[in-house]
Amino acid sequence: MGEEEQTKLRRARAAKGWSQNDVCARLARARRARGQMPPKPESVLRQYRWWEQGKKKATEWQDELCEVFEMSPRALGLTEAPAPSPLIVPTAPPVAIEYGNTSYLESAQAYLRHLVALDNRFGAADIVRMSVRFFKSLQNLLGTGAYEPAIEHDLNAITGEVAELSGWLAYDAEKHDLVRRMNQESLYYTRLAGDRNIELLTLQNASMHAGAMGRPNEALQIARSVLEGNYELSPRIRALFLTRKARALAQGGDESATSLFGEIESLYLEGVWSDDPDWAWWIDERELAWHKAMATQSLQRDSLAIAEFEHSVEATAPTETRSQYLHRAYLLQAQIDLGTWNDAEATLKSLLPLIPEVESTRTKVLLRNAIAKVAIRQQVPANIESGIAQLGIALDDADMTEAW
Repeated sequence: MGEEEQTKLRRARAAKGWSQNDVCARLARARRARGQMPPKPESVLRQYRWWEQGKKKATEWQDELCEVFEMSPRALGLTEAPAPSPLIVPTAPPVAIEYGNTSYLESAQAYLRHLVALDNRFGAADIVRMSVRFFKSLQNLLGTGAYEPAIEHDLNAITGEVAELSGWLAYDAEKHDLVRRMNQESLYYTRLAGDRNIELLTLQNASMHAGAMGRPNEALQIARSVLEGNYELSPRIRALFLTRKARALAQGGDESATSLFGEIESLYLEGVWSDDPDWAWWIDERELAWHKAMATQSLQRDSLAIAEFEHSVEATAPTETRSQYLHRAYLLQAQIDLGTWNDAEATLKSLLPLIPEVESTRTKVLLRNAIAKVAIRQQVPANIESGIAQLGIALDDADMTEAW
C-alpha cells in the first residue's frame, strides 16, 4: 500500500470525524454482524494502524472497511481491482453504480437472504442498521428511476420485502418508531408491486407490534381487515390471522379468545398449500404454542400459560438459537410468576450460554424484567438468587461487548 492509498484511508476517517479507536469499534461490530467474533480490541487497533501506515494490506478486513466507510475498496485505496460481485459472497449490499439491471436485482435478492439468515442465527440488534441502509438504497434507486423498466415490478417487490424485514428487525431491536415506519413503507411498495404475500406478512407484523405496544384494538382491527377483507387465505394463513385476533381479544380481557384456538389448530393441521408464501413455514407448532401461552397469560391463567411456554421451547429446534433464546426468556418469566423455582433454575442455566451468542434487545428486556421480578419477590431460594445474579452479570458483559 503506497502513500496515496494510505492517504485515502486516513482521509476517509478524517471525513467521518472518527478516531482510529472509533473505526476499530465499528469494524468489530460489522464483523460480529456477519456472524464472526472479532479479535481483541488492541489487536484490531494495531492492524488498523499498520493499514494506515502502509505496513500491511487490509485483505481480511476489506469488506468490513467498505461497509463501515460506505465506500468501495478502490475509493479507500485497498485495491485497484473492481469490488467483488455480491453474487459470489453476499455479505455487503449491492451497489447500483450506474444502473439497476437484472444482475443488480439478483444480487439484491441474495443479500436479502443473507440478512434473514443472520437474523435467524444472531438476532436483530446489529443487523437492523444494515437492513435499513439496504432499504434506503433500493428506495433511492426507485426514486431516481435509474433502472431498466423491465425490472420495475420486481424492484418494487424486493424493496417492500426489505422494508418488511427491517420492520421485523426493528421490533426485535426495540426500535418501535422505526417498526411502524418500515411497515408503512413495506405496504406502500408491496401494493405497488401487487405482492399480496409480503403485504400479508407485513400486516401480521403490524398487528403483532400494535399488541406489543399495548394497542389491542388496533391489533384486532388489522387482523379483522384481513380475515374479513378481499384476501384469498389458505388454512395456514387464516390460522395466523385468527391467532392475531385471539391475542388481541385476550389482551382486551375477552374470554372468547380461548375458543378460537380449537379452530386455529384445526386449520393448522390442514398443512401448507402449494401456493402458500415462502414464509408460511414460520407458522408452526412452536409459534402456535407460544401465542396460546401469551393469550392465556393475558387472561391470567398462569398455570395453562406455563405449559404452553414449555411446549414452545420443546418445539424449537436446537439450531434456532435466536428462537431458543426468546422462548426460554418468556418461559423464565412465567416460571418466576408462578414460583416454580426448580424449573426456573434449569431455564436459567440454559439461557446463560445463549446470551453472548444472540443479540436480541427484545429478549434482553424480557430477562431484565425477570431479574426485577425476582428482586421484589419474598422467600426466593438461594440458588435462584445466585442464578439471577449470574444472569445479570452475563447481560452486563454482553452490553459492554456491544458498546465496544
